[in-house]
Parts: sequence; C-alpha cells; structure tokens
Amino acid sequence: MRIIDKIKVDIYGNWDEVLEDKKKCGGSCAHTTAGITIAKGTTGTSGGCSCGSGSPASKTTGMLFEDLKVLLDGSDVKDSIELSFFDLRRINVLDFDQVRTLTEEDFEPPYVIIDGIARYYGGISSPYIYNDIKELLGQAI
Repeated sequence: MRIIDKIKVDIYGNWDEVLEDKKKCGGSCAHTTAGITIAKGTTGTSGGCSCGSGSPASKTTGMLFEDLKVLLDGSDVKDSIELSFFDLRRINVLDFDQVRTLTEEDFEPPYVIIDGIARYYGGISSPYIYNDIKELLGQAI
C-alpha cells in the first residue's frame, strides 16, 4: 500500500481567459467526455468542462481556480493536497511533457493534472476534482 504525502493538483491555463458558458451552446459538453491519451502510455480519465457548475455567467480561468481553492481549503482534504496554478503564458510548455502533449493535440486549456495524470481539460470542475482527490485518498465519496 502506497503512503500518500500530498496529492498534487496542478492547473495549467491562462489566468484571465474567459471560459465560455457551455450551457449557452446547447448545454452539451460531449466534446470533452473522451479519454485523453498522454505520451508514455498514460491515460487520463474523462475530459471536463465548467458547464456543470450551475453558474449562468462565464468566468475566467483564474476565477474558477479561486473557486476550487476556496472549496478545497474548506474541505476535509485540505491537508492532503498541494494546489498550484501555472499560467501558460509564463511557462515554457516544452518543460512539461503532459502539457506539451495536450497543446499539441489541440485540447483546450485549462488542463487539470492530478497526481501526475491529466484528468480534465477545457474547464475547472471543482466537484469532479474534489471527488478525484477523495478517490485517490481511498476515502468514500
């Protein structure tokens, strides 16, 4: 059994980019439900988007990240995670293999990488990320 120090949750995106409200485009996020295949044979779960957030207004990537931070800081997993944001305009994408692969494959940022595995792209879904953390910690959801 692996002892987990902290689960790393890394978000890569453009902080001030306004993400479109998927509900205004027919309420479908079907284009984000396919799995993501990453170099080295690692497969992420499903793509995600912010359409399930219930918020009628569009938000920036930074606002969604801050929402996630507030949720996780007030949760039972707050001591088990390390949350980071990387602005794609300020990093060299070539230094991050998974991010480079996602951009080369034309997946929409932001990208959510949890414990080294690309999990979601195109938005930040706080409930999905929280559930993934709980699952990785071996806790019932």
